Amino acid sequence: MKITNVASYALEQKLEKKDQFAFSQAWCDKRTVFICKIETDEGITGWGEAFGPSLIHKTIVDKFYRDYLIGKNPFDSQVIWETLHNKFRDNGQKGVTVQALSAVDIALWDIKGKAADVPVYQLMGGRFRDRLKAYATGMYRKYTPNEIEETAAEAASYVERGFRAVKVKTGFGFDYDYAVIKAVREAIGDDINMMIDANHGYNASTAIKIGRAVEKFDITWYEEPVPPEDLEGYKEVKASLNIPIAGGEAEFTRWGLNDFIRYRCADYVQADCTITGGLSEFMRVGLLCSIANIQCMPHIWGSSIALATGINAAFSVPDFPPGLEPADVYLEYDQTENIFREELASPKPIVKDGWLYPSEKPGLGIEVNEDLIKHYAVE
Repeated sequence: MKITNVASYALEQKLEKKDQFAFSQAWCDKRTVFICKIETDEGITGWGEAFGPSLIHKTIVDKFYRDYLIGKNPFDSQVIWETLHNKFRDNGQKGVTVQALSAVDIALWDIKGKAADVPVYQLMGGRFRDRLKAYATGMYRKYTPNEIEETAAEAASYVERGFRAVKVKTGFGFDYDYAVIKAVREAIGDDINMMIDANHGYNASTAIKIGRAVEKFDITWYEEPVPPEDLEGYKEVKASLNIPIAGGEAEFTRWGLNDFIRYRCADYVQADCTITGGLSEFMRVGLLCSIANIQCMPHIWGSSIALATGINAAFSVPDFPPGLEPADVYLEYDQTENIFREELASPKPIVKDGWLYPSEKPGLGIEVNEDLIKHYAVE
């Protein structure tokens, strides 16, 4: 089998004012997605996605990766990964070159799964569990006069739909964070898992102050309390709180996450397949986590391609701890308005009573709507 074509697409959808949202770092007035399509001489096509600036990713894939990929065997995915990574090693150990490589790598795994007629998780070593505990991501800030009340109502609506875990966006200062966490806990009750995510909005001292104030609300984890490069800050926060700490989504490759894991900065390592180097690198990061006895779970953000990728990754991670009663593996499932999550690919994930179940379809398990790509593609 040989690669015959590589196509890339930068997609963009502008959001109406009512659908715009903010996390701790910025307001978002549009959805952007980068998609990579790899075709082969046997008629098998693979799809991948990269998080980040889609037009820059498109330039990297079109101008620097495509020519090398043409004629290669998709099953030589590790050779391809190492070669393309080394191509920018002197000036791209982190950032957009690795993100673009992530999309290529994911597409190669999709091809391999389809060629073998098995789900990607099977090629990654098999499925360790029968289901994943899906948590509804949402609760962003919006242009509304009643933010706290509406955020709490949003969280309650996810519980009514069957979710048994929700993740609340924080990082907006002590008063807002405390108020929204308190309101959401009261709205969802005591039996629902609640994660909080500051999107690296604080330094260690502020993160600790807020964490101590909300410990009583039974937080499942405190995500990205400090910037990704502040490893000492992570360690300080983790040592000061009785809340598990999560992070790692904004780091790149096994080398970038090595110190984060080795220094035990977090209780949950959340490598994102569309950022850190694809499914290949996610497996290597998972091995580092296993050595350190730290649980690894994929972070997910983006379209239905990213979601399908994260689902396969989550089913493939080994039980933690190994034994009769391993911990649940949580699966992030964004619930905010996003046409690229809802309509770019089908079928949708199988979610029942808050649990997500595996697909038996080959590859990533999805079919991509190319008409939608044509409609939203930008140059």
